[in-house]
Amino acid sequence: MSDENQHWVPRFLIRNFADNDGRVFCLDFHTDEVSKRPPRRAASERGFNDFTLDGEVVTFEDKLEKIETKAAPILKQIVSAKSLVGVGAAQRQCVAEFMAAQSFRTKAFYEGLIEKPTRQEFGRIFQQLWDGAFFTAGEIARRDWALMVIEGETDVFYLGDNPVVLQRTDNPKDGRNLGFDVKGVEVFMPLSPVCALFMPCNATSADRIARYDTAMELHRAVRSAALRGVPGGTTELQTAQLVISRLHPLILAFRTGEPLRATSENVENVNYLQCSWAHSAIYSNRRDFAFARRVFREHPQYRTVPKTSLLRFGAEQASSGGA
Repeated sequence: MSDENQHWVPRFLIRNFADNDGRVFCLDFHTDEVSKRPPRRAASERGFNDFTLDGEVVTFEDKLEKIETKAAPILKQIVSAKSLVGVGAAQRQCVAEFMAAQSFRTKAFYEGLIEKPTRQEFGRIFQQLWDGAFFTAGEIARRDWALMVIEGETDVFYLGDNPVVLQRTDNPKDGRNLGFDVKGVEVFMPLSPVCALFMPCNATSADRIARYDTAMELHRAVRSAALRGVPGGTTELQTAQLVISRLHPLILAFRTGEPLRATSENVENVNYLQCSWAHSAIYSNRRDFAFARRVFREHPQYRTVPKTSLLRFGAEQASSGGA
């Protein structure tokens, strides 16, 4: 095993959550202690990405660094601009590849596997997941993306040590069979204390877009009729206006890359998921972890890693799990 300190959450992402001194506050939710450490010492372990397979040492560290190197400047651009405007298909593919690998490279993923593989067995699983990451990245890249941005200084996003999290849009408490290719499952990944990526499944976003476009067409038709002196249509107009007002920010985010304002409810949901999917640590640029402590107090089961099983489809293998 290498003596190198190897990360399961890359340093560049952890740095985004650092305080002014370059260190990040860390809540160890097993001990309830808060420390402040440099990113190079967070979410890492000696030789974590090295495996011994059939007597030969195999490392994924270089491969992971390559996708990090491609994704890091793109994510830096997104965080700096607080916008997805100008982020093209090729750049989204790089970020999608990073997220695909991030979803299974963590200690939470390894220790949460129901099969309880040895390190050698996990090395083989890791290789299979790595080989399938291109297909997983394709599922992520094909989704509609929105960047949620916090306005003001009251709320912040946490970063958990298992940061790519999933939930069902219509039934968040159902943590079964969560995957990037599963209908009705949405994806979140915090990028900084004020930015987080949000990616609903295509069926969900298509439904929202269709409802918005229908409401816009109804709104135009009713207004046109009113201008021609046709009576009535008040109820239809009010209904259309309500749908438009609710969905316009989301549709604008999907279609143009403009930021989507994160409400306090949005922030709590993302932070709740960061807590429920984490292995042992929550990171922040602030010492205050009151919300995280409340989550673990009210849901002590989240102090154990989320259980994950591997679903096999012919020769292909995919991960499925949840909080």
